[in-house]
Amino acid sequence: MLPSERQKVLDENAHWQAEIIEAFSICPFAKHCRETGRLHREVLEATAEALPDALSAMIVAMHRRTDPVTTIPEIALALCPNAQLDARAFERLVRQCGDRADALVREDGLDPQYYVVAFHPEMAFSDADPYKLVGFWRRSPHPTVQFVHIASLDRIRGTQVPPKYVDPTDQAAVQALLGQPVSGDLADRIALANWRTYHAQPEVFLQKSAQLLTTSNDS
Repeated sequence: MLPSERQKVLDENAHWQAEIIEAFSICPFAKHCRETGRLHREVLEATAEALPDALSAMIVAMHRRTDPVTTIPEIALALCPNAQLDARAFERLVRQCGDRADALVREDGLDPQYYVVAFHPEMAFSDADPYKLVGFWRRSPHPTVQFVHIASLDRIRGTQVPPKYVDPTDQAAVQALLGQPVSGDLADRIALANWRTYHAQPEVFLQKSAQLLTTSNDS
């Protein structure tokens, strides 16, 4: 891959993050993470055949990082433009590589340092409820593996969540809307906030998403 092609992949991801994830506060700490230098992006050029070994090696390396806690990325993105796998196959591969890497580092007496999550331009979603809509936010211009620092996420979970994500006076209405109680978990609160944001202007999200995802296919 030429340097210009690699940069194009990085730029497309950056545009997606800026115009969808940060612009609508989909991830409440994405912007702060980027602005403080705790976001790392890397292009993994391996094709589908070589990707399992390359990705497993990268996950192991991330888990084994010995950098000072203040410099370890809170979020890292491995962009895989040559994966050539559909969303389900890519998600399955990422899960398998993650399990394989976890086992390897645990054999050395270490604990994994990152949660590993698959993103893909064709990730399935439904806007029927907050949890089914998560697939929409897990779309990206290229197949991508997201690393989220476990200790950092645990620290965020232990802090007070801004009112944007939970309105205690609205719990009865929320429960009636979803047909089930909403737990206090950070992921649940973010999913609910994002679901509300999406339904306030779904046409905007769908149009902008289609534009940004299509751009990555243009040469």
